[in-house]
Amino acid sequence: MRERALKAMSGEDAGLGGAALRALMAAATPLYALGNATRSAGFALGLKRSHPLGRPTVSIGNLTTGGTGKTPMVGHMVRQLAESGHRPCILLRGYRGGDEAEEHRRLLGDLARVEPNPDRVVAAKLALAEDASITCFMLDDGFQHRRAKRDLDLVLIDATNPWGYGHLLPRGLMREPKAALKRADAVIVTRSDQVEAGVLSEIDAEIKGLTGQSPIAHAEHTWVGLRDADDKPIELSALGGLAVMGVVGIGNPDAFVTTLTHHAGQVVHCEAQPDHHHYTRKQLLGLIDLAQAAGAQAIVTTEKDWVKWSVLLEDGKAGLPIYRAQLAMRFGDGEAELAGLIAERILLRNN
Repeated sequence: MRERALKAMSGEDAGLGGAALRALMAAATPLYALGNATRSAGFALGLKRSHPLGRPTVSIGNLTTGGTGKTPMVGHMVRQLAESGHRPCILLRGYRGGDEAEEHRRLLGDLARVEPNPDRVVAAKLALAEDASITCFMLDDGFQHRRAKRDLDLVLIDATNPWGYGHLLPRGLMREPKAALKRADAVIVTRSDQVEAGVLSEIDAEIKGLTGQSPIAHAEHTWVGLRDADDKPIELSALGGLAVMGVVGIGNPDAFVTTLTHHAGQVVHCEAQPDHHHYTRKQLLGLIDLAQAAGAQAIVTTEKDWVKWSVLLEDGKAGLPIYRAQLAMRFGDGEAELAGLIAERILLRNN
């Protein structure tokens, strides 16, 4: 259903079925838009207000649903803050299954506390009551969570689909209109290496037209290695001689497939699931059977998916290797400017 919806949103499905689905989604969009506008007006008129969290706070968010690279960007920021002597606490909504929270814990270890709770204001109070060493907060996916006051508001725009097919939910993937970018302190364009220079320039120009300033940085999602079911590091080059099947449950599966195709000897199949997909053991075993039937020598997935897979495989074994990609954020430009902004708004601010 998700794949059908995306094909309808993008116009790829040009048939009668796609047109009918687009019409249904378009009919529901004004109701979403009204709710969004009412909420925004509440903050603009002072009927709703933002609450300080008690520590310097940076928010990393987006305008579209999923897939812009918030998790690796949060990891990059946490490491930068930790290197400066800070003890960050990541506040995030905490989707069913807790995949993103557990992913942060696995990737960052003791560098940050992770507090999943739909109400970030309450989560911050609880975290501070239990851990006085916290020096700053990081809002993961916080742009729309305006109850939590922030000292630095960063928005990520995915260069491969910057405006969510040009429509608000559910007709498109936009959570808010483009004009909401005016609230951001700075915009970072992610996956900037996956589009042509001319396309990137057009995105930059549109962002500047909306906000009055160009993006502060351009970033890339880079695969830096793999890990197997035993958490053993594997060189990325190991994929070069393998036929693999990809399985992914994230907001932008196309980017995963593109990168996997670049590194693997052959991609025999790729199975895309909805973002935050809840796997069952039966489904996972079926995916393993599918990979073996397709001639795959290994399955490649994401860290977020593996969080849920690892508890479904009783002995951690699957009959063929399962690798998950290890991501890092790399900057084409603007890293120093971004670091300076973080220092100004977070590192140097007195509590």
